[in-house]
Amino acid sequence: MSIKPLSLILGLALAGACADAPTDPVAVTEGAQRGARGGQGNDRGGPPARAPQLNLSHIECAEDGSGVIAHFVLLFAGDATPGPITGEYSDGSDFGPVDSDKHTGNVWHYNVSLPSGWIDIESATVTTGDDKTVHLHNPGEYAGDYDCGGDEEPACSVVVEPHSFCTDQPIGSEGAECAYFGLSLIDKDDNLDGNAVGASTDAYVAIVKSGVGDCGPGDHAYRVYVDVQAGDTLESPSEQDISHITYCACPDDDDDFGVTF
Repeated sequence: MSIKPLSLILGLALAGACADAPTDPVAVTEGAQRGARGGQGNDRGGPPARAPQLNLSHIECAEDGSGVIAHFVLLFAGDATPGPITGEYSDGSDFGPVDSDKHTGNVWHYNVSLPSGWIDIESATVTTGDDKTVHLHNPGEYAGDYDCGGDEEPACSVVVEPHSFCTDQPIGSEGAECAYFGLSLIDKDDNLDGNAVGASTDAYVAIVKSGVGDCGPGDHAYRVYVDVQAGDTLESPSEQDISHITYCACPDDDDDFGVTF
C-alpha cells in the first residue's frame, strides 16, 4: 500500500474543513455576541429597546390657584395610546383615573389635580397601549407641603346653605330676617307679583317669602338663596305669589365664625 496517496487524501480533507470555518476573528466574536443576545436589539445588532418607564416629573401649584398639579411622564411606551393613570398619595388617598393629555415624541404626559397640603406620591400605575403594566419609578420624590389655595376659608363668616323652611309666625321685618341668619341687611323688594322674579341686586343671601306653601295651616314659607347675582331667578317657596324678597350681606362683625344655617 502506498503512503503518499493516503497522505494526500488527509491533506485535502483538512484543507476543506479549514475553508468552511470563518477565519475573521471579528466575525467570530460578533456571531457569538448575537447568539448571547438571543435575538434582542435591532437587526443590526444595536442596543435593546428601552422598557416603558413611568416617572413623577414634578409637583407644582395650579396656575388658577385651585390646588396642586402632579405631573407624570410615561417614557418609551410607543405611539399606541396608553390607559389612564391611577395611584395613591399622602395618607393613602386615591387619585385617578386620569387620561394622558399630551403626547410628544416618546413621552406621554399626565396632569393629576390634588388638593393643597402635604403631597407625597406613594404609587402610580399605567397600562401601555400594548397592555404592559408600568409602575411609578420614583415614588416619594418631591414630597412636601404645597400651599396652593383651593381650600380657602369661606368668604363669609356665617355659612348659609340654600334651603326652604317654615315658621309658625313671621320672622318680622327685613332687618329681623337677615338677623335670623346672623347677617346684615342690604335691601328689600316689596309689592311683588308672580311666583318667580329676577333678583334686583347682588347678595350673599336672598330670603324669599310667600304664604303657607307646604307648611302647616297658619305657618309661613321661606326659601333661601345663596351667592345671588342681580338678574338671577328667585322662586316662591310655594305655589302662592312671592310676598317680598330680603337681601342680606355677611355680618359686619365676624365673632360668629363657623355658624351654619
